[in-house]
Amino acid sequence: MKKTIFLLLCPLFLMGQSIGYIEVVHERKNDPYVELSANKNGGTAIFNRTYRTGCVGSYEIRWTFSKDLALLQPGETFDVTLQCVSCRTPCGYKWGIADVMASNNVLKIPGYQEYTYNGNIGLVGKSGSSSGVFDWQPAQLSNTYTFKYQPKKSAKYTAIAFTIVGHRVYYVFGEGSSSTAGGINCHTLLGLGKLVNSLELGAYEGYPWDWMDKTIDYALNHIKASSCLSDTYLRDLKSRMYRASDTRIFYAEIQTYSQKLESEVASSCSACSNCTQ
Repeated sequence: MKKTIFLLLCPLFLMGQSIGYIEVVHERKNDPYVELSANKNGGTAIFNRTYRTGCVGSYEIRWTFSKDLALLQPGETFDVTLQCVSCRTPCGYKWGIADVMASNNVLKIPGYQEYTYNGNIGLVGKSGSSSGVFDWQPAQLSNTYTFKYQPKKSAKYTAIAFTIVGHRVYYVFGEGSSSTAGGINCHTLLGLGKLVNSLELGAYEGYPWDWMDKTIDYALNHIKASSCLSDTYLRDLKSRMYRASDTRIFYAEIQTYSQKLESEVASSCSACSNCTQ
């Protein structure tokens, strides 16, 4: 196999030990389906859940932040307010619907092989008597968590994570990163390059369709965060690859996409003037 390596490298300028928001990564589960909308300003998750007895509950979860997460300085705090905007659990069932975890509970971040376990964003307080939000106590329909960024060790990436009906939603931060409207984040482009390489290798080796499907989702998250690249091809590939018995048939087209993507970055991501190939 003649491997085409596509990596976009960008100098990482550390600003002391400040960290900045990079992107949201959604680690999906097959059931139930969650309609997710999330960015650095907050997010919503809407879903239904079918219980053993056939009862169906409907849910809308919302979260907001007390400050712009583009940049966090050592010692700085921020609040996350998590709410059950509409949570209807039927038939007497009780369960923790959603929660937020500090970085010391984040063991991995999908698509970030260089992530190392750390406690750089810690939970220092919450408004609720229990963790999470649920709907059998009116006072627990909303919970405000206070987090503090305090570097404990050098870590290229750190994160907080939401747990929602088995799904994980990671808010990823990087050392010295700062996302700006219309700007390009070099961490995102580097991660996208690695994910496309993984897709190419996966197709060459014939990895299972569900592994490829999750990798495509991670790549789509990176494309969305880039603010400059088209997701048309990967969305089409995801649709055509669904339950494919042999993913090797997609190898040639993914290899071609990998090669074209480098040109697309050069022509479409002009704001990333510091990135080099």
